[in-house]
Amino acid sequence: MACAILTMASAAALGSHTPVREPSIAEASTRGATTNPRQLRAMQVLERRKAGVAPRIRFEWDPVAGARGYALMGRWTSPPSWAIQSEEHRVTPQNATAWESRRVAFEVSLPEGTHSWSVVALFGPHQHGDFDHPTPVSFDVR
Repeated sequence: MACAILTMASAAALGSHTPVREPSIAEASTRGATTNPRQLRAMQVLERRKAGVAPRIRFEWDPVAGARGYALMGRWTSPPSWAIQSEEHRVTPQNATAWESRRVAFEVSLPEGTHSWSVVALFGPHQHGDFDHPTPVSFDVR
């Protein structure tokens, strides 16, 4: 099985296609601990599909220390209606494709269209997180 990296853009850049910049060590140390993953990546899983079957997308991000789970939230539009659709997944060690010390991965079937997704790390028994500053990614599924 192979993957194709989807075109990504930072939602915070409001439509520009500026690459995501990793914070420098000095910036990271002045901010303290990161509450959300630094970067969210999306890749289309390349596999044979029957007609009408939605493509599989693999989301990957760096784990956050102490997180019990993650909220993966997405919105997209697709023809012919162009209505905005949305979906949310709670990613845990039980349903993640990978839950490792260096990465967390989750796969889902998504329809073709223009997508904007974000991830938030969840902490504690009440699963609180920094929903005001999610880690975003935008891409097209063709």
